[in-house]
Amino acid sequence: MKLTGSLIEVNPADEAIEFYKERGDEFQMINIVVCCYAFERIDGRLVGLPYHISLRPAQKNGKPQKVEPELLRKLDLSRVLDGFPRYMGYNPFSNTFGLYVIGNAPIAKDICSDVVGIVYKTYFLASKYTNKDVCDPGLCTILLGESKGALSDYRKFRFDRYFKTFTNITPVKIWGCDSPIELFLLQGMSSLGLRPEIQMIIFSDGSTFPSLQNMWERGKRTKAFAKKITEADFFFEEQKIAVFCDSVAYHSSPEAIAKDKEIDRKLEAAGIRSVRVSGRDIAASPMECARRIFNYIND
Repeated sequence: MKLTGSLIEVNPADEAIEFYKERGDEFQMINIVVCCYAFERIDGRLVGLPYHISLRPAQKNGKPQKVEPELLRKLDLSRVLDGFPRYMGYNPFSNTFGLYVIGNAPIAKDICSDVVGIVYKTYFLASKYTNKDVCDPGLCTILLGESKGALSDYRKFRFDRYFKTFTNITPVKIWGCDSPIELFLLQGMSSLGLRPEIQMIIFSDGSTFPSLQNMWERGKRTKAFAKKITEADFFFEEQKIAVFCDSVAYHSSPEAIAKDKEIDRKLEAAGIRSVRVSGRDIAASPMECARRIFNYIND
């Protein structure tokens, strides 16, 4: 900010480019990728319902691509999202995709909308930045208020996620479903008109938070996780129902079964009912599992 007279624009000033060159910085281009499980038309506009948000670096020869500061001088960063950039055949649960596409392109008939990774935002990360170089986003700090503790938690999370240099091309999950079986069940519930919250944090006092930031905004510190009961795969706020997708690999041993029962007991004590659906059942029939949940909610 000193270099530009406290004026920051989308495209870096020449003075900033020269500063980065002198410091020896390289940049990684990082995309914020959103995947949607369904689309709805609201007020004449097509609105996507997300199930996963991740960070993915631009890549070259199977490795994160690095660019010199001079390239940023040649780019118009205000137009970096022109052409609706997206990943076709995008699997958010691995590091695979088919094509990275910008602009018009033929769409294969067998491509489903849930494997289109929409590039929501793009940013360039300098290799030699320090934490004090990074400004807090105004809206987030306003929402978090004057709590130094909450701001400290938020900043730590932000640096660990958004400002960590990629050493490989594996995407970093920011929010959303953890596995394909969760997505399948979510799509089944969506077809029945159910719209649960995804990945809800539940505490022993019955309070629930859909994200860490929401938790901080409402006055809870990260250390409150000591009183966390669990994180539900899906949650119906009005009915106070938590849904869990239990894979055979992690929920079939005697120890895991006992742990799940204890979680269910604590949830019941907090006024929350739990529904557990096995991954095997979801794989066999997502719709049948969705109907079970629908009927449970409406009983």
